[in-house]
Amino acid sequence: MTIPVEQNWSPHLSVRKDRKWFGFNSIAITCIAAASDFAVLIAASAAGHLLYQQIGSGAVTDLSLYVGIGLLVATIFVLAMFGLHAYRPGEIMAFRRQLLLIFTLLPVAIAFLIAIALFLKIGTTLSRGAVITTAALSVTGLTTLRIFWLRHLSRALARATFPSRRVLLICPGTMLTEPVIQRAALSGLSVKHVMRIAETDLALASMSEAYEKNGIAEVDEVLVAWSDYGNLRALEQCLVALRQFCVPVSVMFGGVVGEVVEGFAQTVGERRAFQTHRPPLDLYERALKRMFDVAFSIAALVLMFPICAVVAMAIKLDSRGPIFFTQSRKGYSGRAFRIFKFRSMSVMEDSTNVRQATRNDPRVTRVGGFIRSTSLDELPQFWNVLRGDMSVVGPRPHALVHDDLYGALIAQYASRRHVKPGLTGWAQINGCRGETPTLDRMADRVHHDLWYINNWSPWLDLKIVLLTMIGVFDRSNVY
Repeated sequence: MTIPVEQNWSPHLSVRKDRKWFGFNSIAITCIAAASDFAVLIAASAAGHLLYQQIGSGAVTDLSLYVGIGLLVATIFVLAMFGLHAYRPGEIMAFRRQLLLIFTLLPVAIAFLIAIALFLKIGTTLSRGAVITTAALSVTGLTTLRIFWLRHLSRALARATFPSRRVLLICPGTMLTEPVIQRAALSGLSVKHVMRIAETDLALASMSEAYEKNGIAEVDEVLVAWSDYGNLRALEQCLVALRQFCVPVSVMFGGVVGEVVEGFAQTVGERRAFQTHRPPLDLYERALKRMFDVAFSIAALVLMFPICAVVAMAIKLDSRGPIFFTQSRKGYSGRAFRIFKFRSMSVMEDSTNVRQATRNDPRVTRVGGFIRSTSLDELPQFWNVLRGDMSVVGPRPHALVHDDLYGALIAQYASRRHVKPGLTGWAQINGCRGETPTLDRMADRVHHDLWYINNWSPWLDLKIVLLTMIGVFDRSNVY
């Protein structure tokens, strides 16, 4: 059970006793937020046309065309936001991320609209002034909604008006409960009572009495949060004693067991088995991913050719050496290939002594520092994608010496090669971009890479590409 947390919480704000007769849940918030965006975009389209006509000619023409335009733009925008899970309560309150999505997805939706109009040869019916006015009103309206959500939801969550189901939380005596309370709040659960159990609480009679003293009659359900695997007997007795109460009971595991039960579940006989390692993509999935890779890389190489030419010229003028840098990397199933990059350093390391770039690294050239921070040095890797060595999205490939090092230190490191390496990946958009100076940082990257492999879908690839384009402006961890 994984619930994202975007807020900082205080223990005394977790529960509110005077709960209202009606409380929003996460599904309601998601639907209302999406419907609000939809309505704002339609209204902005009609108002933009009306305002432009009034200023330009003083006469108002038929608004039906621009209402239709608003419907199309709103549909594209809202569906894209849904695809990125951007209407979840935790996501709505991430104000900077919401602004990035607005300033990325809205121009894309408008550009798609203009492309359709030009293709159907009805571009002359669209007023450029009205479209610009509509875009300005749309951005203003969507930003205003985000400010409203940020203020309203923060206050509602702090006062516990957001949760709609009261919960008795049962956990081991040493567990920190505040992170669980925080996560539960964003799923519509208000932790009303907390009960800690230990070895001394194993008698069924005493446990039943303890449940009653801890308010089991006042809650809608019971949530058992467990990570004390050395004390599974206490968990078993806890669940046995709960059977006499007519309330739903859910168990949430952390640590290794938590990761196992998040895997794909299948029935083996009368038991449930959880797939901890997804097999390599099947033929259909590989074909689908390959078609996306070829189409995207061709488009990228064509569109980015002028930029590549400028970068190549700058590299040649800035320092001695070749324009391109090649290095051996391991790809799908451990097969070696030569990766292409724009040269950003004064050295061409490709041996048993390859050092990662560090902040203020003297090996990085002046042009190299810029193209590394903006990821322009990775553009030649689209050629690797066309050749089939890499994919647009996948785990980032490392130098062979680093593969050997981390393969010996991290048990699941080799599982990253169950898919082709990529230009960008799930790890990179989740903060694991750039240098990995510690083993924990690399282990965190591996964890994200394995999550991507186990949860791959075409929509996940599109999401990662979009978030990579948004995050390219963040240079904090790249040098």
